[in-house]
Amino acid sequence: MKSTSQRGMNLISLMVALTIGSFVLAGLFNIWYETRQTFSAQAQLAQLQDNERMALTIIANTVQTAGYYPIYANYGTTPPSPLLTTSNVFTASGSFASLQTIYGTYSSTASDTLEVRFMADGNTLDCLGQNDGATAAAPILVTNIYSVDSKGDLQCAVALGNAAAGTPQTLVTGVSNFTVLYDVNTGTSTAPTYEYQNATTVASNSLWNEVQSLNILLTFTNPLYSAQAGGSATLPQISRTVALTQTSD
Repeated sequence: MKSTSQRGMNLISLMVALTIGSFVLAGLFNIWYETRQTFSAQAQLAQLQDNERMALTIIANTVQTAGYYPIYANYGTTPPSPLLTTSNVFTASGSFASLQTIYGTYSSTASDTLEVRFMADGNTLDCLGQNDGATAAAPILVTNIYSVDSKGDLQCAVALGNAAAGTPQTLVTGVSNFTVLYDVNTGTSTAPTYEYQNATTVASNSLWNEVQSLNILLTFTNPLYSAQAGGSATLPQISRTVALTQTSD
């Protein structure tokens, strides 16, 4: 009977197979890692865009509500006494002079602050999306106070009536700078001259009641900065101009 010898894979063949397998696995891992990084970057950019839209929308909605009060209540079956007017709704209080509905502070090294006040009537919402318990029969004076904290969170605090503001709540994160410019009439009623000024200039010239619109400027941090060689830590500034739609008596 003729014997047959068994033949198997020698050591060299095994090493070659292992080397090829390692290259294949490395390639698959690299594809997985790059895909994971791409999805992560897309998620961060999507979140950034959501934050940009939300920040500008919330601030714009508040600014457009500045100076509002439910004048229709004066013509109801049980009108308030005295009747609601700009002069008796927006009285001097805190940072605000009589009739003033917009206030802010300017900083050359940090972010500005912005305060907006209006009278809620149950149909209006503050910067936190609340109606503050107001009704047409019992309206409430509301002040929204915007600021950016040391962590880069755009926050808003709400003050009701003449009470102190509540705890600031974060609206969006990743804000590097918040700047507000005020469009004021520096001329006369017959020969108006409009120009944008910062809060310090507006205050020093007592022009708060001459503000026609606001230019809201936001700078966000770059969420991909750590992954970019030579990239910028902040993104290009975004802005929105918002007109004050409420007029005085």
